[in-house]
Amino acid sequence: MSSSYDYLFKIVVLGEGAVGKTAIVTRFSHGFFRTDYKTTIGSQFAVKNIELIGDDGQNVTVKLQIWDVAGQSRFQILRPMYYRGASGGVLVYDTTRKRTFLVLEEWLAELKQAIGKDIPLVLVANKTDLPDRVVEPAMGRQFADARKMPYLESSAKTGEGIVDIFEQLADVLVRQARQKRQS
Repeated sequence: MSSSYDYLFKIVVLGEGAVGKTAIVTRFSHGFFRTDYKTTIGSQFAVKNIELIGDDGQNVTVKLQIWDVAGQSRFQILRPMYYRGASGGVLVYDTTRKRTFLVLEEWLAELKQAIGKDIPLVLVANKTDLPDRVVEPAMGRQFADARKMPYLESSAKTGEGIVDIFEQLADVLVRQARQKRQS
């Protein structure tokens, strides 16, 4: 991995425990899936460079520092310190557990309270490979549309949609950074 980059962004991955946050980050940053994930204590983080093609047709190297934040309520007191300085976020729910979808608004409120502003987010419906889906795509899209965020579906197990999550978020962040430079 090259140490040179055009942009550096801190990304937080948030949502209830066991929605697949660690699996998503591991699949994206290391390219594999494990079946024996342990509860994240506090947070874990990974770094990965990705290449995007800018509006001008030039390659742009984006370094992502991805913070996988513990979802269990017992870690709620720690999470705000991991959110600070985040440029963007990935809000994840499990398509087979409705509660993980119903509490998304609480996650958004916690994030906003910790950092004091809105940041670009991507809503991710994870575990689409499982047959017992209870949260339909229309519900996720409606939630995302109402909050002006992209909606993506993924399976950390199969790898479906994983790269798209981070590429879409990085693209939004690069555009935002370029607009700030021009103003």
